[in-house]
Parts: sequence; structure tokens; C-alpha cells
Amino acid sequence: MSVQHILVLGVGNILLKDEGVGVRVIEHFRPNTPLAPNVRLMDGGTLGIRLLDDITGADHLIVVDAVRK
Repeated sequence: MSVQHILVLGVGNILLKDEGVGVRVIEHFRPNTPLAPNVRLMDGGTLGIRLLDDITGADHLIVVDAVRK
């Protein structure tokens, strides 16, 4: 059985209040959380479609984002 690659992707615009939550979560976890070698944290910011290669290269994707209601 092969190792499953997991991408934790934080997205959002840090200039727009709560919309930057995903990016801030990744910034917090990077120095404070030991992760397995198959887990990758990524600040996706506002890259949109340019994230496609990273997303399709992962076996599992966890997206961290917020929406202002």
C-alpha cells in the first residue's frame, strides 16, 4: 500500500478581515504542529486556478476557508 499524500490548503485574502482565516490557520500550524511526512501545509492565498496542480497531486485535500455571512 502506498503512502497517501494529504494537502491542507489555507485560502483567503489576508487584507479582507475574516476572509484571511485559512491563511492564518496555516501560518499558525507551520511552526507549532509536528506533522507526518505525508502531510503538507500550503498557503494558497488568492491563487485560485493556479492551485490546480497542487490539488490534483494530493490524495486527500483539506481546505481551510471562511465566508462572511
